[in-house]
Amino acid sequence: MAEVLLQRSRGKTVAKVYEELFRRWPDAAALGRAREASIASVIRPLGLVRRASTLRAMAREVDRNGRVPADSEGLMALPGVGRYAANATLVVGFGKRAPVVDGVTARVYRRYLGLVSDLPATADPGLWNAVDEVTPRGASREWNWAVLDLASEVCLPLRPRCGDCPLVERCAYASEVA
Repeated sequence: MAEVLLQRSRGKTVAKVYEELFRRWPDAAALGRAREASIASVIRPLGLVRRASTLRAMAREVDRNGRVPADSEGLMALPGVGRYAANATLVVGFGKRAPVVDGVTARVYRRYLGLVSDLPATADPGLWNAVDEVTPRGASREWNWAVLDLASEVCLPLRPRCGDCPLVERCAYASEVA
């Protein structure tokens, strides 16, 4: 649910909406029975209120199964869940190791590894394979959070702060612009 809410939304805004959503509907069964318009009213600050139907359908499926799937295939079978959301859920929710690639983290990986592609991050098999190779066997959750933090604080889209980057010595992008 959190990953669906985080799509194209800021984490701070999602945190408020997430709390309200689960205060009103504390479990999948309750959310699955909610009126779509009621869900939409809660998630409206995020924009894209069309997510309300996805959230309700997802809740119904989880309730029908009696649990949130703990594998990639099961998660991707849920409405609104693609590879990124499935893997992020595996890493954060279940403590499993999985590559996590979105538009923000792709910037870090592509720059660091010197990968060039016109494909969107979520559809670039070379990028996913490379991220799978560099993601450590242990502490996968912390690794992915660190990459997100690096992307949001240092490896910025237009003006990367390479001088502040702990990876600058081995970064393909930094060596090109130096």
